[in-house]
Amino acid sequence: MNSNEEDRSKDVVIFGVAEEQGECLTSKVSQTLEHLEEKPDITDCRRIGQRATGKIRPIKFSVKNSDIVYQILRKAKRLKDIDSYKTVYISPNRTTEERISRRTLVNELKITRLEDPGSHFFIRKGEIVKADDWHDC
Repeated sequence: MNSNEEDRSKDVVIFGVAEEQGECLTSKVSQTLEHLEEKPDITDCRRIGQRATGKIRPIKFSVKNSDIVYQILRKAKRLKDIDSYKTVYISPNRTTEERISRRTLVNELKITRLEDPGSHFFIRKGEIVKADDWHDC
């Protein structure tokens, strides 16, 4: 693993947090993570992407180690149960290739769910898995 990959493993990206003039990103991120009962030391917190009218840029931040990232990602789905965070999503910092691969996989998942609406499917370790067939080894 090269140093760039190691650095990326300590990064988290939050989508859907409103952008305001003169905002304090670290406090916005901390406030979001408090809903997940996480209070990590946040470093290198910034918006990524170019400003565009009507678009909300994601926030990328770093933490001290990848174990903290793992804990945050495990709890991230809890945000959908909080009304003010229903449109906020947390994901790992992926490379361009990983984002393309993930997007393709998500599209395949949508098709699979339409073809078999009675079953529950999800993505685990880069594969589409049916809930009945999945066993954590």
